[in-house]
Amino acid sequence: MRKPQFIARQGRQPSGLFGSLVGRIMSKETAAANDIAIALLNVLSGDRVLDVGTGHGAALATLATLNDPGSLDGLDFSSTALKIAQKKNRSLLRSGRLHLHEGMSDDMPYADQSFDKILTMHTIYFWEDAAAHFKEIFRVLVPGGRFVIGFRPGDDTRAASIFPNNVYAFRTIADVKQLLEKAGFRIAETERRDDRKSILSWIAAERPSST
Repeated sequence: MRKPQFIARQGRQPSGLFGSLVGRIMSKETAAANDIAIALLNVLSGDRVLDVGTGHGAALATLATLNDPGSLDGLDFSSTALKIAQKKNRSLLRSGRLHLHEGMSDDMPYADQSFDKILTMHTIYFWEDAAAHFKEIFRVLVPGGRFVIGFRPGDDTRAASIFPNNVYAFRTIADVKQLLEKAGFRIAETERRDDRKSILSWIAAERPSST
């Protein structure tokens, strides 16, 4: 059964009271997939880490245990989602290690080469021009830095049948790899998990070190 438009739009950009509820549900539903992405990110102590489309912000607490005493940034274009992230991560915000920003990932408020590691989960469906987002992520990543993206790929025909195509755009694993390489990334690792309900894919890519 195809998801109603209003629910799909809340998945893209949670807003209001209903958006808060959706955000909290998504926090539980995406936990296992986030853990796999974080493992692929290879976070080290002192790393500067950015979570693009941080949403409910649940991944930030895990990242903080790995990069301590490094810094963390969370970026999202939903003010409702950021309020959830703020509540989940009060102590990190008070410590000064975490900063949350409202904004778009194709025009980020960061200087060139600001981060050692960058993560994004379930965001690519909503990028009309994915190449622009990957180019911007490449810009703010240091040479030798690692970027991990997790998503339901277009290879999963069930996803395309459930989510309205005017809200969600599903790209194949091969297409995402090609977009990453065109942006300048080198593909380092890929992971794919299939079950009865869905296919999930993670791609770890690196910005080549300067020569």
